[in-house]
Amino acid sequence: MNEVAEFPFHKGAKGALYVVAVLLIVLVVTIPVAIYCFFRIGKAKVTISRTGVRAEGLILTDSFEFADVARLGLLKVQLAARGLGGALANAKLGGLGYGMNVVVETRSGKTIKFISNQYERHEELIAKIKQSVSVPCETIEMGVFKMKWPDRAA
Repeated sequence: MNEVAEFPFHKGAKGALYVVAVLLIVLVVTIPVAIYCFFRIGKAKVTISRTGVRAEGLILTDSFEFADVARLGLLKVQLAARGLGGALANAKLGGLGYGMNVVVETRSGKTIKFISNQYERHEELIAKIKQSVSVPCETIEMGVFKMKWPDRAA
């Protein structure tokens, strides 16, 4: 892959996060946090280059190099929220009712993850990452408190 591919937040994610930022303004004390949210919503995207991935989200920015990937997995987390919070979260996740996390374990043992279905064309995003790494993609299960990688074949 020679070109750089960018995947910004999709319309539903932006709308849900803008509602949250407006609600933060109502509290007055959290106006600086709301301003930061407005700034990050416009800037958030996943960028896939020849050498790696950079995921800029609402709060964190994660990145990894393809050559440094020891394990790649997909973690599907069901949405458990109800009411207004659940509706906003579901809009942020593209109305799918679950968050599809791309999880990478680097050779140094560091775990990096981001929610892929809050970005446009998330299926294409996952396909490009799978195509660019040299390890197979695994399905990760969610335990009671943390995710669990499948056992490696001996």
